[in-house]
Amino acid sequence: MPPNLTERILSIHTKDIIKSIHSGKYRPDIDGLRALAVFSVVIYHAFPKFLPGGFIGVDIFFVISGYLITGILISNLNAGKFSILHFYDRRVRRIFPALVTVLLATLGFAWYVLFRPEFWILGKHVAASTLFAENILLWSEDGYFDRASNHKPLLHLWSLAIEEQFYIFWPVMMLVLWRYKISFLFIIIVLGATSFAVNISDIADDPAAAYYSPFGRFWELMIGGALAYIQLYKPSILAEQKELQSAFGMGLIVIGLVVIDPDRNFPGFWAIMPTLGAFLLISGGQHANVNRKLLSSPMMVWGGLISYPLYLWHWPIFSYAYIVLKTPTSLQKIVLMLLAVMLGILTFFFIERPFRGRGGGSRIPQALIAAMTAVLGIGATIYLTDANPRLYNYDAPSKTEWDYLRSQANDFDSNGNGVYEFNTNRDKLALFIGDSQIAQYAERIASQVETDPKRFGAIIAIGGGCIPISNVFSDDIRRKDCWELRDLAFKRASEERIKRVLIGGSWNLYFLEGDYEFRKSGNKMSLKTHDGKAAAMKRLEKQIKELIASGKEVFLLIANPINADFDPSASKIRLLQNHRFENQAIKIDQGQLDLRKDFLTLAQRTGAVVIDPLPEVCNADRCNTTTADGMPIYVDDSHFNPEWAIDHTGFIDGVTAP
Repeated sequence: MPPNLTERILSIHTKDIIKSIHSGKYRPDIDGLRALAVFSVVIYHAFPKFLPGGFIGVDIFFVISGYLITGILISNLNAGKFSILHFYDRRVRRIFPALVTVLLATLGFAWYVLFRPEFWILGKHVAASTLFAENILLWSEDGYFDRASNHKPLLHLWSLAIEEQFYIFWPVMMLVLWRYKISFLFIIIVLGATSFAVNISDIADDPAAAYYSPFGRFWELMIGGALAYIQLYKPSILAEQKELQSAFGMGLIVIGLVVIDPDRNFPGFWAIMPTLGAFLLISGGQHANVNRKLLSSPMMVWGGLISYPLYLWHWPIFSYAYIVLKTPTSLQKIVLMLLAVMLGILTFFFIERPFRGRGGGSRIPQALIAAMTAVLGIGATIYLTDANPRLYNYDAPSKTEWDYLRSQANDFDSNGNGVYEFNTNRDKLALFIGDSQIAQYAERIASQVETDPKRFGAIIAIGGGCIPISNVFSDDIRRKDCWELRDLAFKRASEERIKRVLIGGSWNLYFLEGDYEFRKSGNKMSLKTHDGKAAAMKRLEKQIKELIASGKEVFLLIANPINADFDPSASKIRLLQNHRFENQAIKIDQGQLDLRKDFLTLAQRTGAVVIDPLPEVCNADRCNTTTADGMPIYVDDSHFNPEWAIDHTGFIDGVTAP
């Protein structure tokens, strides 16, 4: 950053700037807390292993927002100055300029680098973002079958949507409470407790709802609201131990940044740590040492001033880096962070500040609303009319491995868990037990069964990430229903009409990359260790032998080779003007080849019939990425393209053959 620009930023009279948005005494430490929150999120998105809990910065923002907005509303109501129109005038001036800019920039870059299905989907997300409904859309999309989150440039706007939904609901609620002389604190406590209860309930039953639903998140804003009320009406409660409050609050946040990670059931009870930490830091006051010396330092205040545009810019930048570069290097990530900071600074100076204050009267918010409406129209048009981006001639796969099964089931859940039946009225049935690497064959299996009445009927009992080996588990919340499904599947294998059983899964993920453990008698062993692998393989061998002993014919499905370069969305075509998908011979990792040999040996030892996709797509230790005419073989780094699989996976047909 140029020295003169740095000096200009740090010399800004922040008091005047903030007062154009918030009434009351300016507290630089709250800007510093904003900086802590946004830098935590940015660092997490760049280096998640370095700061595993960085995403809790969003929860800190929620508390700050609840605190400031409730304090402003109560003060204005007390002074008889409250105006709904004035309130929303300020919100529009504050939120719309930078958001419109980032949405347009995101769309412009999308036109250049995205394929048609990706571009259409982004149009839908742009429209949802302008309506502050991105959290609802993400909630509806969440699940194992969903696209990788790194490929969603507007993913981060879920939190802005929740804040704006709160800003629509809360001022009206407070005005009603004021007029009917109902206790603010009582309602804050009741609504906060109810929201927290929804959060705890959802974290067990619907993790996506717990994360994205406003009903399970409003309690975090209510914590800030409660603090604002206490400071205005009952300040004596927080008058003592300011230093301790501040230090303990910072400690909670720091511990949360290190201890909380994406594998926790978050928000749940874990979200108490950053929200209570933010509560205590704010309640400690700007003169407490942590607030005065750290949070009120010029650099932290500066970070708080650009926190909103920095938050808006950073994720589209990282998302497009993941889309185009697939796996950015550490140096590239640092450069991207600096780019986000620079864009945040420029946006603050030249886009945010000119719209603050009351200048221009009602014309300014009207113009901003018109601009946001135009962006809504652009996004909706892209989605509804299938508008073409630059790369319209290059069709990346538009279906996932789950799409066919999802079309066949009324109760398809977010993890694909289910028992899917095809022509099960026949005398003989074949049972498929496993995960998404069986789902990729579902349409082929169903079409073969339905067009040939002599074939066995098919039962497919699968779920995303549901490893079909007993005593093996993962703590991933998305897999919570896998184990009951697995038990049910193997129980059904004993049915008389089921003559054949296929067991298959993404073995390369489970044994080489995932967080799966063999658990028995209180012992836990990762499948990535020698002992864990040996125990799991022994258990699988026992399962196969038991099935064969009961008179079943057993098939063992070998896993797809996996490699980041298989993913057609990572193709260099995104950056070139005249290009097409070109076949590449990608070398398979030796660890995968060794694991494949282990499974082939296991099949030979048990008498299971091998179903091996590797010869269809690979030659020795190298695998093709496209067909001769350029059709991608894979849909991502580990699953076959459904449009390819329907015609090229005849090796699976033997399971239902008469």
